[in-house]
Amino acid sequence: MQNVILKLKAFSEQVDLRKRFDYNFDVTDSIFSQNESELLSNENNPFDQNVKLKWILSEKYKQHTEQNFIDFWIINNWGGIRGFKPNERNIDKVQRFKKQLEKQKLSLDCFTTISSLSKLASFIYPDHFVIYDSRVIYTLNWLILTCENENGFKQPYFPMPSGRNRIIADFDMNTIINISHVNEYIDNKPLYVTPQEAYFNFCDFIRTNAPLIYGPDAKPYELEMLLFTLADKEIFNELKEQIQITTVNK
Repeated sequence: MQNVILKLKAFSEQVDLRKRFDYNFDVTDSIFSQNESELLSNENNPFDQNVKLKWILSEKYKQHTEQNFIDFWIINNWGGIRGFKPNERNIDKVQRFKKQLEKQKLSLDCFTTISSLSKLASFIYPDHFVIYDSRVIYTLNWLILTCENENGFKQPYFPMPSGRNRIIADFDMNTIINISHVNEYIDNKPLYVTPQEAYFNFCDFIRTNAPLIYGPDAKPYELEMLLFTLADKEIFNELKEQIQITTVNK
């Protein structure tokens, strides 16, 4: 993945996350103490607010044995995923996911909601785990396609979770990958990392390479937030410029 790393390094020098990262949340929400709200309000931009939030919630997880209220605030309020409700089934899934983090292997059932569940891991263990969602994986898969696999399939891709972003829905990355590797697709050659391994492989990639891109003191979430930020502008612009589809009229 050396070429991907070099491309991300170049992007990191072009994109100021303190100006571009635009994921907002309510810093006065009732989950925060007055002091926590003040700390969040003192940060000047969404990037720094979200970084501060990582450590505030990480500390809350350490302080509370009953964690359901934190889990579902992250998924429903911060993450905006209203469909993952705090019912018995989902509470049980969250608990299984937390146990699977320790074993470093996910069940297929947990991977089906990895966009939700990985948010929890990124707040519980911000030094170790990051968020695996559609925008982040869309960016990474495009970079693998254009930087590593441009002359043939060498590097497997990461399974794409579903997402709400219009660009990602309209320009489906799975279809682009399948067309780009049509011979492998026809031969049923695996193009993707297995769902059971994908999340941990992704976190390993981010954790290993964040210091190479942002310096020795970099945290994993810095690289993850870069991938998130690139999707709508830089990656979409590259896609528009490079994707060519030829149709044959008979």
